Amino acid sequence: MTTSPEGRDRTSLYSRRLAARMLDFTSPTTPWVRRLWDVGTFLALEELHEAGEWVDGGVLHAAAVEWPRLAMERVLGSDPAIGSKDVRRQFQAVLKTELTVAGDGRRKLRHLIDAARPRYLDRWAAEVADRTSAGAERVARAVTAHLLDSGHSAAGVHRWLQAGAARLSAADLIEEAAALLAHPLRPWTVTVFFKNLPDFEKQTSALKHWIPAEQAEALLRKAGPADRAAAVVGGMSYTVEARDPERAVELTYDLVERLQARARFMADAGRVVPLAQVLVDGWDTPMLLHPPARKAHVHSLVAEKRLYAVGQKPRRHGRDDRDPLDDALEIASALNGGALAPAVAGGWTALESLLTEARDPDKRGKVVAAERAAALVACSWTRAEMTALSYRVREAKGDDLHARLDACETNRERALLVAERLRERRSMPLVHAWRLESDVAALQRMLEVLDDPRTTLAKVRRHVEISLRRLYRSRNIVLHGGSTGGVALSATLRTSAPLVGAALDRIAHAHLRNGTKPLMLAAQADTALQLVGDEAGRHVCELIE
Repeated sequence: MTTSPEGRDRTSLYSRRLAARMLDFTSPTTPWVRRLWDVGTFLALEELHEAGEWVDGGVLHAAAVEWPRLAMERVLGSDPAIGSKDVRRQFQAVLKTELTVAGDGRRKLRHLIDAARPRYLDRWAAEVADRTSAGAERVARAVTAHLLDSGHSAAGVHRWLQAGAARLSAADLIEEAAALLAHPLRPWTVTVFFKNLPDFEKQTSALKHWIPAEQAEALLRKAGPADRAAAVVGGMSYTVEARDPERAVELTYDLVERLQARARFMADAGRVVPLAQVLVDGWDTPMLLHPPARKAHVHSLVAEKRLYAVGQKPRRHGRDDRDPLDDALEIASALNGGALAPAVAGGWTALESLLTEARDPDKRGKVVAAERAAALVACSWTRAEMTALSYRVREAKGDDLHARLDACETNRERALLVAERLRERRSMPLVHAWRLESDVAALQRMLEVLDDPRTTLAKVRRHVEISLRRLYRSRNIVLHGGSTGGVALSATLRTSAPLVGAALDRIAHAHLRNGTKPLMLAAQADTALQLVGDEAGRHVCELIE
């Protein structure tokens, strides 16, 4: 009797874990520790190709591109779906060139990307069907990133997974994902309604896509959204090309933000206020008008009851008593609710303001903030995941773990208790819910940390640093290049915003609890990562404050 390979068996742990991680990567409620931190292989290659123009234009320094080029060489070595040995050899040879606009290497890179991209997911499906040497975690990251980089929204992919794809075998799931990508971009007509639009009578008279109030209200009554009773002054009908309706709405949101930005330059303009819901032709129900969830959260402000602790001291004319943390939080606030340009610029500037100083060596430059922030995040990752798992433990007969966790007074104690249990390699009684497979995958990752903390956390740090260095380059493209059209700018926000939030959260926690300076905390994190696993090192759940 022969058994199906794990990748062809929908009931195998491998298939279930791959689907669970893809659901994690696309859910808006996934915490930063389980999110997707990097872009896919081909978007990273596109970014390197584009960088040649920015370097030649003086927007990016050649040294800023060297680091991602070396990182890309490592990726090519671990991505079996990039193509044949000959293709891989060609990529590796091209990446050793300077990739300047006038260089032959950059032109070859363009041809290689165009030749290898089309059947990327098909090759992953074949790889998984024959063998599972590439772990489910690695494959899930590659496939999900490729879908998102290719124009799908996270919400659309999540809906597709929940509709049945998540119950397929790993190979079948990836084959279905490849079929999904085979469909070309399609036009979507999205209708946005406005509660307020300054001077709309004059400013919309020549607009072909303007919908007068009476017609707009009729559309709303027909669709029957929850806030259909709201008075509207009219609407606008936008046509955008996307792979799913959720992405069409995200693109429309960008257009509305641009409209709002223009309106701010009017005298006595008032505010542009769109209705919360939009209509998408070809979709049965109204959809919410909102950007992708960026998830840059600083939980310490809430935990320490300091969220609204502003203005407790009298303000004096000509004197500003705000501390650097307050400044950084204000600058970074656009990460969650601002347009792309201020979000990218603010996210990086917040890190740079806290994690660099004038005496940093010139050869490292301001990008050293990415190194230091990555150390903070890597040190926080294990405790955050162990803590999350502690709240998923159920009460089990003959097992006192649940009761011991209830007796813990801090999350640190809970994390240490879960780590102790895992070291013993005893079973963990997890809550049986839709998140169970995600929790099981998290347990496996935590076992890897406990088995080899230095190697595992070094990988985590490297992944985080790659993402934050991309944020640094994106910030330079926005501020020095004056452009929001960079090929990876949107993906940069998707991947780096939660990591910026995690770094700011650790900085805020140390500052509020003990008054620890950010640079001192970063030095502690770097030392902890260098010594973890040594007898002089700290426990993986206590690497930093």
